Amino acid sequence: MANIEGLMRDCVKAMAEGKNTEATDFFADDGVWITPFGKFVGKERIKHFLDWQNSQMSYTVEIAGNDIIASDKKAFYEHFIKANVQGKPVALSAMCAWEFNKDDKVKECRTVYDRFSTLEQAASGIGKFMVGLIAKQFTVR
Repeated sequence: MANIEGLMRDCVKAMAEGKNTEATDFFADDGVWITPFGKFVGKERIKHFLDWQNSQMSYTVEIAGNDIIASDKKAFYEHFIKANVQGKPVALSAMCAWEFNKDDKVKECRTVYDRFSTLEQAASGIGKFMVGLIAKQFTVR
């Protein structure tokens, strides 16, 4: 059995460095990545998403909270992302649940983070005004 923690760190490192082909090599051919932006099935679609993501922002990934907790072919990864989106700094906490197949390839990865918080940090002009109006609807008073 491969070192799941090492595979995850290497995959995330490749993603953050924009080495998208290398990153998708960690996935099974029919691997699935579910993100706040949608569900991407197969290496080609996952690479397409990574290409788009890296065209929109640059980012680094840092250890946070629980870091990686692995058990057999499943793992949980809590991390912190610092990004630059359209020239603006954005910071967010993210959590991923990873599942590996018998060949130690990513079978499925489910990523969650507060996409609205990202919009609040990155928005400008009328977009910032609109995001602010929506945020006011959900403010505890």
